[in-house]
Amino acid sequence: MFSDWPSELVPQQGWGDEAAISAFKDALPWTVGRDFVAGTAKHLAGSLGLTKPGPPVKSKIVHDKQLQVLMPALGHGLSFPLTEIDILRDCVNVYCEWLSALLPNPKCSVPAPILADPNHYARIIINHFYYLFVPRGAQGPDVINRQAVLCHRVLRTLQNIAQNSPCLSEDTWQTLLMFLLHINSALLSPPTVKVADESEGVSPSFTGALPEDAGEQLCERVLSVLFETWLLACSRCFPPPPLWNALRESCQRWRHRAGLIDQWNRINFALTRKLIGFMYGPTFPEILISTEDDLNIIPSNMSRDCIAQVWYRILHIIGNPVDLSRHTVISKTPAFLKYAISSALVVEPSQHPCLQMLPSIFLSAMKGISGLVDAFLGVPNTSLDNLNQKGRQVSPSSSLTLSIDKSGDDCLRLLTSGRPKCNSILHLFGPWLFEAALINCNLQASPGPQHKTEGSSSSSTGARRPVSGFGNSSSGSENSRKASDSTAATTGSTGSSADPHAERLANLTPQHFQAGRAEALGALCRIFCSKKTGEEILPVYLARFYIALQQGLKLNDLPVLSPHEANQVPLNRYQSARTGVCSETAASVLVNGVDLFRLDLQGVASLVPGTLAVLECVLPEPGVGEGEPHHQPHLPPPTLLRRAATHVLLSILPLPLHFQGLHIKEIGNNSGERLALSQLRPQLVNLLTNALQVETDPANTQMLLGGLLFCVQDAALCEAMDSISQHNYSADRDHNIMSSGASDTVSSHGDYNSLTDDMCEPLPDSSLGQSSTSSLPSALATSHVTLPTASDGEPAPVVEDADSAHALFVRSIYLVCHRLISSWKSDVNVSLAGLELLSGLARLTIAEQDGLECKRAVKWLCDYIAYQCSRPPRAHSKDLHSTIVAAFHCASVWLVAHPYLLQDKECLATVLEVVELGISGSKSQVKSSDAARLKHEKELKPASMRVRDAAEALLSCVLSQVGTFPSACGAESLSSLLEEETLLRHCNTWGGGGPDLLTRDAAAQHFRYFVAQNSIMLALLEQPLGNHQDPQPTVTALIRGPFGRAAWTMQLRHLPRHKSSAKLYTVNPGRPLPMTDVGIRHNVKPKYFPDSVDRIPLCKADKSIPSLDSVIMSDDRSTMEHEKLLQILDHQISFEDGVRRQVECETSEYPDVETECVAPPLCHEFQTARLLLSHFGFLSLDALQESVECAVPSLVALDSSVAGFGRDLDALDATNTRTIDTVHVFYVRAGQSHPPDILQNVVSASTVHPHFLELLGGLGWPVNVHHHPGWTGHISTAFTVTTPPTETVLDSSHGGSGFSGRSHVLYWSDALSEVAFVVPAPAPPSAQPSANPTPSASSSISSDVCDKTGGLIGSGGSGSERSDSLPPTDTEGEPGSSLSSHTSQTSFGQGSENRSRKFGRQTSAMSCTDHKVYIVWLESFDDCYTFPANELLPETVTGLESSAWKEKEAVVFIIFIHALANGLFRIKLQGQNAKLSMAGPLVDGQVVSRRVLGTLVRQTTLNMCKRRRLESDSYQPPHVRRKLRIQEMVQKYRYELNEPEFYTHLFTSPLC
Repeated sequence: MFSDWPSELVPQQGWGDEAAISAFKDALPWTVGRDFVAGTAKHLAGSLGLTKPGPPVKSKIVHDKQLQVLMPALGHGLSFPLTEIDILRDCVNVYCEWLSALLPNPKCSVPAPILADPNHYARIIINHFYYLFVPRGAQGPDVINRQAVLCHRVLRTLQNIAQNSPCLSEDTWQTLLMFLLHINSALLSPPTVKVADESEGVSPSFTGALPEDAGEQLCERVLSVLFETWLLACSRCFPPPPLWNALRESCQRWRHRAGLIDQWNRINFALTRKLIGFMYGPTFPEILISTEDDLNIIPSNMSRDCIAQVWYRILHIIGNPVDLSRHTVISKTPAFLKYAISSALVVEPSQHPCLQMLPSIFLSAMKGISGLVDAFLGVPNTSLDNLNQKGRQVSPSSSLTLSIDKSGDDCLRLLTSGRPKCNSILHLFGPWLFEAALINCNLQASPGPQHKTEGSSSSSTGARRPVSGFGNSSSGSENSRKASDSTAATTGSTGSSADPHAERLANLTPQHFQAGRAEALGALCRIFCSKKTGEEILPVYLARFYIALQQGLKLNDLPVLSPHEANQVPLNRYQSARTGVCSETAASVLVNGVDLFRLDLQGVASLVPGTLAVLECVLPEPGVGEGEPHHQPHLPPPTLLRRAATHVLLSILPLPLHFQGLHIKEIGNNSGERLALSQLRPQLVNLLTNALQVETDPANTQMLLGGLLFCVQDAALCEAMDSISQHNYSADRDHNIMSSGASDTVSSHGDYNSLTDDMCEPLPDSSLGQSSTSSLPSALATSHVTLPTASDGEPAPVVEDADSAHALFVRSIYLVCHRLISSWKSDVNVSLAGLELLSGLARLTIAEQDGLECKRAVKWLCDYIAYQCSRPPRAHSKDLHSTIVAAFHCASVWLVAHPYLLQDKECLATVLEVVELGISGSKSQVKSSDAARLKHEKELKPASMRVRDAAEALLSCVLSQVGTFPSACGAESLSSLLEEETLLRHCNTWGGGGPDLLTRDAAAQHFRYFVAQNSIMLALLEQPLGNHQDPQPTVTALIRGPFGRAAWTMQLRHLPRHKSSAKLYTVNPGRPLPMTDVGIRHNVKPKYFPDSVDRIPLCKADKSIPSLDSVIMSDDRSTMEHEKLLQILDHQISFEDGVRRQVECETSEYPDVETECVAPPLCHEFQTARLLLSHFGFLSLDALQESVECAVPSLVALDSSVAGFGRDLDALDATNTRTIDTVHVFYVRAGQSHPPDILQNVVSASTVHPHFLELLGGLGWPVNVHHHPGWTGHISTAFTVTTPPTETVLDSSHGGSGFSGRSHVLYWSDALSEVAFVVPAPAPPSAQPSANPTPSASSSISSDVCDKTGGLIGSGGSGSERSDSLPPTDTEGEPGSSLSSHTSQTSFGQGSENRSRKFGRQTSAMSCTDHKVYIVWLESFDDCYTFPANELLPETVTGLESSAWKEKEAVVFIIFIHALANGLFRIKLQGQNAKLSMAGPLVDGQVVSRRVLGTLVRQTTLNMCKRRRLESDSYQPPHVRRKLRIQEMVQKYRYELNEPEFYTHLFTSPLC
């Protein structure tokens, strides 16, 4: 920069007023001169008030001639030996006090001539100070410490004057700067001669008795004063170019001092902080300065132009930093040459022992440059302290994903959006970084391919010609570099020399600079990984970068260790028997270049073979703990390195199948051969599975599991597409491959109707008779998969591709199940990730899939549940039970997807045993030889209520869903769509009318409501339906239970239905023929007393009661009344006889010949409800009475006439039987951050990416919210089928706004869960204020639900009829899960005792519905840092939020999707900070293919919500909430009837 300017650094002999001092020395003998100087200095120092008590005395020196005599003497005294320390101290004190003349308040002891012309005399004093700093030769440490004290005093004085003097002239500034340059040259130019120290990397074999180095002790201080004073001069009196040239030349002579690089880094960071502040504004992340002194090192009055000038000049002040790796260049100074001439131990300047510090100095310089790169990239918390504390920088784009403790918020912006372009940073630092990254690299092209397979041997490590590389920053150093390289090679080859001193530099080879080279490679990786979307990087930089990476990824550059390190550090740390050792440079590339394959870098695929070789070195080896005693400081922690390697592996996995026809040419291969990228897939798959077998870190394991599931699904869909293409089933293979590839989302019946009838038959013994507890087969390591044969039943090996979908499916099941039972069972996150992978495998459709492997998977799942439940009580925790619950869910998924498994007796018995274990806490038969224990003999003691609920859900799934899902109602509903109003309209007694005339309350009056077992509600309709023609006793039952609603019609028949057509009587039998022999009719009058009664004489007792005649005749009045009564009786008797005869005549059929014989009318009043309950055993006396165990009888009648019954019945029906989730999808165009702009993007298909619409098609299928009986994303339209005011048709030109929830949403469901995908969009201009008109019933449900939620939070009662007592309901741990926030607490007990008790799980204050899940499509990846997640919360309200929900407190999980130019998709996950929130299969930073994007995104959203539910204390499964709803209605609407009243109620009509 200043090569054309002469240097102001004159020879040292001409500095320091040498002429005047020499004249003084020559005029007097040494002893006389010493005495004169001692007396003069002592006298002058005595008047200063420093050594004697009292104030300072005014100086008596009044003439310049006096000073002309005294000052040479004082200058001569400063050159005295250090033995004359008192004289030196007095001289220093005098001069320091006299320099106060430059300050605003000078001391009174300053002579008048100096006060009159302070700058002139100050320059003389500063020149004389030089002699104090000149090294005195061999001295002891105590003497050197005394000299250092005086030097510090002088430096403090000069620094104070430079800071506070208002009258420094330009000449004085230049003199001061030249003085600082000369004293630094005097102290720092000579080579370091202190005793070698092991801690600083110097060979411990060097123990020569060399004197102490004064320059080493004063190095940091003199350099800091030099640079700080230089900065002050730049702001007040800018140094001229000769001075800058002198500073540059001087610094290049001091580069063997570590302190110079430290101060250079310190000044660079301070200047860069100021430079970035005014270049990029206050929002740009600034460099952190720890100390106050460093924070104020830059003068506040320095202008921006001056800061920019000084920053650039200081940056280049040491020349090319890469020269620090060439000891011949560093030692090519006069001071080194002088030492080599005068020393008997050093033959050449490049052999000095101090040069062994160059590797650490070079590393420090590379760290400084790396820190500057981070500062310009906008990496937060960049500071000099971080550089000194850690061995290497971590990739800024993934530092949080690579961190071992993820305690911070992962939405922290790692790279600011306003950062400069990569080309700009490379213009500044590229030449140095590229040259440093290519130290000791042979850039000659190899004759053949460099990629090796597993069986190939490593290449030879023979001698190579090192080539320096690109970007020489100094024109005169090329020859010296070549000399340095040749010297290094010569030195390395003479390591076994007999010279005892040759060992000092035997280890100083280019390999010793690998740490600095690795730092440079890491900085380059971070620069290229900071590439913005659409940013172009110059091809020359890409070419240099790829060459540097290709050289850095080589495995044959073994690390060179000192003898002491070689004896202690184990060699197998990053070592593989197959591939060698992972070099330090390769480790740096992995850690800092995790995003290399996630960006649109042109030609980056050429690095895949070299990267794969490094991954094979790192991943298959067992991890080493962080507490390793021999951990090398410059190497990243093993867990961090393996995590970085895992990230790189996940970004490479989709390449072989995505670029099947691509052939790449490896860098450095000059043979013309090209490698097909698809050939690397078996190697990638084996690497992935082998890494899973040895990985011990939970986070790394979860990422590998996500990659494994991606491989299986990608292979399965790719093979399916190839099969369709080969059979010409599709004319366009690329047509909507994301939606067609998602086999579980094409339609609601796609997964479940794929099995043929013969597959549903019981599996043969040859396929299912094998033991399911066999050890892992050889398929984990080979490409042979054992499949059953149909001929002899013996397994036969079938050779297939190791990377085929079926082979991966088998290997994945064996590997994951084995690891779950063996080593993953104690880690909740890894266990959940493994179970999620098994659930994903269950939903796959693979052509070669056989029942044996699926049966083994279910068997291993049951074994896992049994083992977890059998662990000792101290091991039981919430996390353990979460894994058990997840395992039950996974088993349900397998059985629903493969219903034929339950047709195998062994599999069915295994499943039912584990269900029994989950519900009761023990098995009936622990061993097959044990006698079975009956239900009443066992104690009901489940592992926890959560485990019991999960087991009940699995049992219900086995009984009602396996083999029958989807039902006739479709996948949208597990329950019957019939309800009271619909059934009543189809009754024979229904009189008609509009639908609005029949409400739920009115319809309920026609039903009888009973609750059985306090969990099942029966709604019985005794009126026959219109389609029943037979007059049989008929009852229609709506059965509402914990697992849904079912409608049944039952008839009481005496004959089977197929025989009911045969009548037992004739419709018209005709008149019977008269009988001639009718017999004799005898009129016999019955006798009431025997004939002899009249012959029995009467006694007096008989006559004691007078007769009626005697009484009547005795009184005339009585006689008249008696006669009158007799007349009335006679009249009435005759009247009744007439009427009887008339009636008999009219109604008699015989013997009237006009009337035919007809059958009597049938009876229509049967009380069918009573018959049903009686036949099912509910009307026993015990069932109607309360018991000790249960406060509610087994059968309870409900009063449907009570107000609110219909509303609660609607709320019960709205409580879904499956978990429900809501996911909102957004599209963000480049640079957008305002919610209105984001919502407007999906209005038209022209404003979104075409693949975005394919993604929506892969998430689910469209449904109309008015006709859809399932979850719709909002409570106002969910679970009801209504008639919209106007029929809406999806506009084919919409960009996703058609699924905004106003008319349509995207929906997906299976037997266990539902999810609605909503694409929020702005309301159309023609829309009314109420965009979602809903019927009054839905509105009442919603309002009622809100009322219940509000009343719930204040309610404190809880209880149950069971001993373990289910908890009160509150809210659910999912967005939109089964109206959990609408359930209410009830108290089933009576009295204060039951109300005060707390049972089971208690609800927490936090509602687990207060979280959201976003899917965000990004056109520019940098927009993920500015996405307004909280501002979009009002657009994501589902109606299920609790009353305490606040938008700012909501937890938001975001899946960012960025489409790369190569057709792949980059994934970023945000918000997964909770303990169980790292849900898969998608991994942060993963790259996935187009065919599996929709499936993986949907599975990840479901797993996120599922983990959120597992983590929440307030979550209750859907069937538990329905059961509690029913129990609540029992308490509110129960008839308080005793047994007689209950039976009487059964005989009365429900409308009475």
